[in-house]
Amino acid sequence: MNSILRVGIIVDNELNDDPRVSRQIRIFRESGFEIFVLCYGIRGKVYNNIEGVTVERILISRRLKNILFFLLNSFPAYDLLWGGKTARFIKKFRISVLHVNDLYLSKPIYQAIKWSGMGSKMVLDLHENFPAAIKSYNWTKGLIRRFISQPQKWERKETRYLGYADYIVVLSDWFKDSLLKKYNYLAEENLIVFPNYLDLYEMERFDEARRQIEFLKFGTVFLYFGVIAERRGIFTAITAFNQLIGEGLNCQLVIIGPVDRADRPQFNRLIGNERLAGKITYIPWIDVSCLPAYLGISDIGLAPFKKNPQHDSGVSNKIFQYLYGELAVIASDCEAQKEIIENYGCGLVFRSEPELLDSMRKLVNDPESRIRMGRNGKIAVIEELNLDKSKGELISLYSRIRKHPES
Repeated sequence: MNSILRVGIIVDNELNDDPRVSRQIRIFRESGFEIFVLCYGIRGKVYNNIEGVTVERILISRRLKNILFFLLNSFPAYDLLWGGKTARFIKKFRISVLHVNDLYLSKPIYQAIKWSGMGSKMVLDLHENFPAAIKSYNWTKGLIRRFISQPQKWERKETRYLGYADYIVVLSDWFKDSLLKKYNYLAEENLIVFPNYLDLYEMERFDEARRQIEFLKFGTVFLYFGVIAERRGIFTAITAFNQLIGEGLNCQLVIIGPVDRADRPQFNRLIGNERLAGKITYIPWIDVSCLPAYLGISDIGLAPFKKNPQHDSGVSNKIFQYLYGELAVIASDCEAQKEIIENYGCGLVFRSEPELLDSMRKLVNDPESRIRMGRNGKIAVIEELNLDKSKGELISLYSRIRKHPES
């Protein structure tokens, strides 16, 4: 293999929408690697070039992309598509190492490596605890949907799919320890932790060019930023917010993010409550460069995820974004995020719906506490919880691969 690593990043999504992959690219570029990406591209959409990165896109309609994923366990089209495209990608660019994002891609990429005959190594980056995550998606629920998507299969397939990889990257120490306990064939030295910490350079750049937004602020502002779905706990938070308004508290709720299709009726019903008129602002999408402006008008960040093995496995991007914006955080007791909140004194952790309501009420009524928590969080992100402090393990792994490509 060449002394300069030729790294191929595999993403079954649009490249520009994944902050974790953007951080991978920054680290690999700073390490002097040649970077190539194979990802989806939505037909008719224009994408910006990324300096120093060669991008190949599999052009597809959004509808077909979703159908292929839905049929993943019952029809081999997804594996054949990614296996064939990746084999050609490996040979075309003479890829040394494939950084594969998400568990379900490991099998087709393993097949692609064999078909290519190039002997490329695979680093499998687990963005989530996928077997747990897929069971929580509403689009897999219901008799017919469950029969076709077969989410329960992933509990059995996980051990085989992990075994296809040479190295594994996880979100947290908690997730790493749980995998090592569950599968005794995994070698601890081949599992590394790479959290979803912020790229401070990027956030500071957005801060400097902070965009103006039209927003009439009154009272205390709660912010929820991210995908909107029942499994994320946001519906429980809206219900608690409704009760605060009923108690006469002066507050607002800003919700930013796309709604899962299966959850749209319930979401629309909740935010359409007459009592919440003028109290909730819903924005379906913003460019992440606009986020500092919304952090700037907010006081409290919400991370109310339903506790399950998926949400225990790592800390969401939004937690670190809230901390950067000096927001006090109200979070559910998912293991990894609870550890951050409690260790750094940057918010409140709740274990039940009544505790969520109590936490929201407490921070509305106690501005001094929420300001102190917000400052604690900002200090934690600047001094410890950022990309520059966390990238060492990933760099060391790739240095090891470059020195000993045959191992």
